Amino acid sequence: MRKNRKKASLSIIMSLCLMASAQAAWADTGASVPIETASTAAVNVLTSPTYKLSDNLNVEIKSLLNESSSDGVKIAAVVRMKSSAGKVVKIPDLDLRVRTTEGDEYTLQASVLNAHAIRPNTTEELSYIVTVDRKDPVSLSELVWLSVDWYSFPRTETEVLAVPVAGQSWDGPLSSLSQPAYLKTWGESFQIPNIDSPVFYTPVAISKENSQQGTITSVKLLVQNRSAKKETLPEFNMDGRAVNISGTDASIFAGKRVEQGAISLDPQEQRYIHYAIPTDKNTIISSLNLVTNETFKQLDAKGSPIVTPFSIGRLNIALPTNGQSDISVEGAPYEYNTPFKFDSNTDAIDPNMDVSLVELHMHENEGEGYQTVIGKYKLTNHGEQPLPIPVFQTKLMTESGLTYSGNRQSATTQEIMPNTSYVISYSYIMPSELKDKNFVLKIVDTKTAAPVSTTIGAYRLALQANSLNEDMLMFYPFKVKLNQWQLSARANLSSAAAPSPTTYSYKLKLDLDIERQEQVIVDQNFSKMSFELIDPTGRLLSVKTLSFTGVNRLVSGTQFIQFDNLKTDEQEYPLTVNVYETITTPTGEAKRLVASLKQ
Repeated sequence: MRKNRKKASLSIIMSLCLMASAQAAWADTGASVPIETASTAAVNVLTSPTYKLSDNLNVEIKSLLNESSSDGVKIAAVVRMKSSAGKVVKIPDLDLRVRTTEGDEYTLQASVLNAHAIRPNTTEELSYIVTVDRKDPVSLSELVWLSVDWYSFPRTETEVLAVPVAGQSWDGPLSSLSQPAYLKTWGESFQIPNIDSPVFYTPVAISKENSQQGTITSVKLLVQNRSAKKETLPEFNMDGRAVNISGTDASIFAGKRVEQGAISLDPQEQRYIHYAIPTDKNTIISSLNLVTNETFKQLDAKGSPIVTPFSIGRLNIALPTNGQSDISVEGAPYEYNTPFKFDSNTDAIDPNMDVSLVELHMHENEGEGYQTVIGKYKLTNHGEQPLPIPVFQTKLMTESGLTYSGNRQSATTQEIMPNTSYVISYSYIMPSELKDKNFVLKIVDTKTAAPVSTTIGAYRLALQANSLNEDMLMFYPFKVKLNQWQLSARANLSSAAAPSPTTYSYKLKLDLDIERQEQVIVDQNFSKMSFELIDPTGRLLSVKTLSFTGVNRLVSGTQFIQFDNLKTDEQEYPLTVNVYETITTPTGEAKRLVASLKQ
């Protein structure tokens, strides 16, 4: 036994050296590296040290659980056993025990699915578990393989290998990872320790939102396959660690990947994956645990398999210190009518589709207690095939950090033809007392990873001024030049056959030149031009609304607008005609004053 312990100790020293070398390599590759220059970096995955069990077999600890609960202490281990032989090797019939710092030993039960032999130069994962009936937590010091001679008396035990595991166990969801190699900062690229995968991950966005399913914290990871072969992503979860008022960890909220099924990446390919973490409304997430799942199977008295799942924490990821992490939260400065530059990894917007903001004005909502911002977005198909209208959400974030979601116009065309453009409107309901003029506009993908939404672009911009110009009225994409206007009154006298009070009507004569700035398609949901007749006291007498589309649309030339059914019984003078751009939103009609014509 002493001779075997000496061999094991020598193996431990050598393995510790290997572990130190692996940690150094991990530190070198932990930073974010451009994918095109990092094809060989994937070999430096942080793994547990390897120990020699026999001439042809080496072992390493993949997972180690030490979880205390009201049912006792659950201790589980997953061991990788690798063969270096050129033929099939039988796995030795050894006891695997866990030794505590107090010197207690507990024998681990082997899973019924554990292999009994290993093919040449392959690796098998072996699972073990034991539940100890004790209330106090235990501290693990070693995993020990022993050869037991059951036929000798007294029974003879020979220690084959002892592996130090102090400080390496996962003690349950609320336990902490203390080793620096397993603690990651926000935005730091990493590989999953002890998982046989060369894939790199980078946390790029986390946000909290209220949905129909409740409050959800969403996490977006950029996944990069920097290897030279196709890789399938390993299964893992992202759990949120919550804090209480005192700032200490209080609870864990389990997260789940939004994308269903297996995900494979070609060499040098990258994409996003998303995790949804349901939380309470007032939950404050302090950090994220990256957790992988293991299973142990045994047979009950009837020979039926019983599955015991358990989880192992691999990494802890700190959240951004400023509490924000959406890409370009501050946003880049935006110039109107220029295409947005979206995240290159998003599939929400077709590469042949340009999206730009052409107008952003504050509109009035008289007597409603709120005001409405209307944004007109131009969608341009530069491809050779028709493209469907992309589905995306937009949000305006004020200087004080408040966010207002846009309401997309209810009806749109289904697709855009090649080399044509289409205008779609979003309305943003804001408090009447809001005075902000500068915003951050976020373009949000709500479809790809529903119910999680992700920001695919963010820009800083200012509201466009509502400057009044009686000569040129702007209704993008239409420019309306007002050459001449005239307002005349008419008295409607009663007749002897049908006596009635005298009423008055007014006729507005307009000479217009209407020019479409670009070949942009508009439909019946496009904004309209409204004329309000106002008396000297500011009272509204009549309203007429005309459209830019349809049979009775506005056209260039002379036009007459009749104001009937006036709310007055006498002729008024002087009168004012206010010209508005009006648009129907889900909450009612919003309007923007574009000109004021005074007699």
